[in-house]
Amino acid sequence: MFKFLLALTIGVALGYNYGWNDAQLNEKAVYERVVDQIGGSNRDLVENDIDTRMSKADGR
Repeated sequence: MFKFLLALTIGVALGYNYGWNDAQLNEKAVYERVVDQIGGSNRDLVENDIDTRMSKADGR
């Protein structure tokens, strides 16, 4: 039980330190930057414009 609590305490301390340093350097939080990056690269795959999708399927 002691090893588990020690590992948990060290993990929380390291995570807090990383988060604090990251917040000082960046305006957006880590999760916001990750979502922006993922959404930006996959945005074309989830478009809902049926005319554009059919044009791409027809090869026009």
